Amino acid sequence: MSHSSTAPPSRPSSPAPLYRRQAVRIACAQYDVKLGRVSENAAKVARMTRHLQPGSLDLLVLPEMCLSGYVFNHPTAILPYLEPQRIGPTSLLAQSLAQRLRCHVIAGYPEALPSAPQPPETDAERSQSESNAGPSSMKQLEGEGTGVGWNSAVVVAPSGEVVGNYRKTFRFETDKSWAKEGDGFSHFDLPEPLGRVAVGICMDMNPKDFIAPWDAFELANYCRDNAVDMLVVPMNWLSPPEEPPEDTPEQDPNAPSESNLNYWAARLTPLHDPVPGYASARGQAADPIGGKEVIFVACNRIGSEEGTTFIGTSSVMTISSEPSRIELVECCNVSEERVLLATVG
Repeated sequence: MSHSSTAPPSRPSSPAPLYRRQAVRIACAQYDVKLGRVSENAAKVARMTRHLQPGSLDLLVLPEMCLSGYVFNHPTAILPYLEPQRIGPTSLLAQSLAQRLRCHVIAGYPEALPSAPQPPETDAERSQSESNAGPSSMKQLEGEGTGVGWNSAVVVAPSGEVVGNYRKTFRFETDKSWAKEGDGFSHFDLPEPLGRVAVGICMDMNPKDFIAPWDAFELANYCRDNAVDMLVVPMNWLSPPEEPPEDTPEQDPNAPSESNLNYWAARLTPLHDPVPGYASARGQAADPIGGKEVIFVACNRIGSEEGTTFIGTSSVMTISSEPSRIELVECCNVSEERVLLATVG
């Protein structure tokens, strides 16, 4: 794993060439995650992906917190669903999928602290434990207000080996009720045709806390400065508020959210309209196809939780800076459960 640095690394440290010698085959599983139903959600992913053939993909992406669901408004609510690295249900599912399909898998999950108290195993035990918990034990369960885990994503190789773990850097309000802030943006050097892959999670696409300057472009600038080949973002992206409701056209359930596609493209501005240019790293020959190309993968979910509606629109885009270009390769609509398949040549 590689982390951010003050200067872009030399290009040869990435396993991918300046242009891709073979197509990249990407899948995103978009579905309605049911809050707290880990086994049911895992079974759904297994059903949705069973038609995929081994060797047909290079990368499969699952949404943010893909088995637990997302809207946990209190630390004790999420405690039973926090997962240890490598051996939690999301990691085990990702490892199984990676080995069967012979591809890399990236999946979001709520990561437990290494020293986190172990939750009860059954619903009855959970209820009994919470009813018996006094102030001191509840304080321990809640991490004393400092966070009981991280909103994370695991990266698994085709062998089933866990080769990366990323913790969400910019927390949404729901995250702040239980999750600690991550260590900063990260990227992973993976074999061709994937190359240098940065992983972000949902809110990482936004200005920090929604108060940082719009043109700080934190995540996109990280990708530019570190010569990233692909940005993969598991999401629980919401339907935008209607302002004012009478002027907002109703979203077609059989179409993608164009406002969110445009928003994501705008947040990636440094990759397609950079100053200075992002065509090639210092000392390297220009890309023969006319500029650095970055693949953007957004894997979102659908459905509602606790009155919160998710907007789907999982998508794959290609982004180039020379000439300035952003192209939508494939996307889902706002309501469908399906495995999006996209090939980037």
